[in-house]
Amino acid sequence: MALCLCGAPASVLAQASNGSGAIATEGVVVALENDDIVVDLAAKRGAAGGDIVEIWRPLRLKHPVTGKVVTDRFRIGSLRLTQVQSTLSLSRADGKLARAAQVGDVVILRKVSLDPTPKKPAAVAKLPAAAAGEPEPPPPSDAAPDAAPADPETQAVSTLFDGLRGANVTRRVIAYEDYVRKNPEGRYAVVLWEEAAQLRRLLAHDAMAKGHKETALLNFSSPKEALDGVPITLGVELEGPARGALLHARRAGEVAFRPTPMTGAGPGYFSATLPADQMRSPGVQFFIEAVTSDGKTHALVGSSDAPKEIAVVPIPQPTPPIRKEATASIWTDYADYNRMKGNDRVWQTEGFVGMRFDEEGLRALRTGFGVFRGVGGSLEELDEQKKSGRKVGLTYGYLEAEGAFSSFTSIIGRAVIGLHDDGVSGGALALVRIGNDKKTNLQIGGEVLGGVGLRGITQLELNAFERVPMLFRTEVTNQPAGSAVSRDKVRPNDSSATADTTSVERGEVGGRAIVQIGYRVVPGLVVAGRGSYQGRTIKHAGPGFGGAVTYTW
Repeated sequence: MALCLCGAPASVLAQASNGSGAIATEGVVVALENDDIVVDLAAKRGAAGGDIVEIWRPLRLKHPVTGKVVTDRFRIGSLRLTQVQSTLSLSRADGKLARAAQVGDVVILRKVSLDPTPKKPAAVAKLPAAAAGEPEPPPPSDAAPDAAPADPETQAVSTLFDGLRGANVTRRVIAYEDYVRKNPEGRYAVVLWEEAAQLRRLLAHDAMAKGHKETALLNFSSPKEALDGVPITLGVELEGPARGALLHARRAGEVAFRPTPMTGAGPGYFSATLPADQMRSPGVQFFIEAVTSDGKTHALVGSSDAPKEIAVVPIPQPTPPIRKEATASIWTDYADYNRMKGNDRVWQTEGFVGMRFDEEGLRALRTGFGVFRGVGGSLEELDEQKKSGRKVGLTYGYLEAEGAFSSFTSIIGRAVIGLHDDGVSGGALALVRIGNDKKTNLQIGGEVLGGVGLRGITQLELNAFERVPMLFRTEVTNQPAGSAVSRDKVRPNDSSATADTTSVERGEVGGRAIVQIGYRVVPGLVVAGRGSYQGRTIKHAGPGFGGAVTYTW
């Protein structure tokens, strides 16, 4: 070994001779990758897998008295190198770190060296910190003479620390929490609050270690819900040497809890009121501590780490009663089925008044009247035998109800009673509405009118344009002569009628296509015109027209 030392280069000996018996190689944290901490201490700088390195947090502050910028750094733990490459290494925390690692933290690798420089006598030599079980903190670098002054928040934290030199744990907790309450949005608020929480645990552990009899909670019931802006009073029943109790509360989004002394409300009973400004939606968090005669505190209900929570809901606001809409409407429609020959035609007019109630349940009630007049017959009678059509007529009234399963689905039912040439007749209508009646919706169903005939209906009400409502409707029908009385009653002057013509005859099935376009003159008044085309065959068809007026108030 002596021969090796004699042959060693002067630079190596100079590096090893630092007065502490170890070579300190510094690096920095360059990145955080999930659970791995990436450092620039690697093989080229003497690092090896499994090495333990120190991690230090640099701090730069402006001294509140001298005004000079001072720098220092504090050890926050150790890292173990898990993968060492030529330039970078991966590491993980060796034990618990006092603070989470950040990019820019200083890392130090210490390697034991053989220093041929004679040591000072033990009587005069200063014992290295490493020999006393503590790593020797590296000397801080001198601040640049033109360094920028610290910001006000950093200066305030520095002043806080200077004022707490030599202070006991309780005073530190109070000072840290008070700073966080005054600066809840500050960048040091979370760190100081975590520090205060750790010191509180230390106080509680110390009280238990000294054998203090703790105050027991006999009775407390936490409300699950409260009203926004309404104060609420919380009370506890305690047993034991409690001199008092503290209620700590904070609104959602706040970092610090606001302490409120709980006043005595009888032997063992204490209560406090959360003011209206703390009772804000969506909730308030709180915990309760007991205070002993020596000023120590310990948790009774919840804690700063696991507080209880009360949901805060807005005060229900009065709403005006639902306005019931009333509607009056009338429409008329003429349809020719046979090229304007007049032997297969329909003229129908219908009007109603109604009231709309709720979205679900009974949505609307309507009552109305109708006049149906038509002429029709079979294709053989009209086109081949050239006979005149049978006259069909019905004057009727009806009652209609709409029941809704939801705002999107409802059923419409109608009962009809009326008079035609042979006496009283009736009818019915049923429709399924898909969609809300105030928006675009589709109706599918059918209608039967005694003595007139049947029709199947598909109707689309398009309300995509606010001022121009539209309606598209198709019908499959055997009206107007779908069911008629004997020919003798219909055509008493028809010489071709015979005795066997008293059987019931049925009209031919045809189809209709209707388009109606309206215009909203004022918010409640809609005027519409309609056109249609209908027929029973290609050669037996014709046009139609009509109109409608609707008023809602």
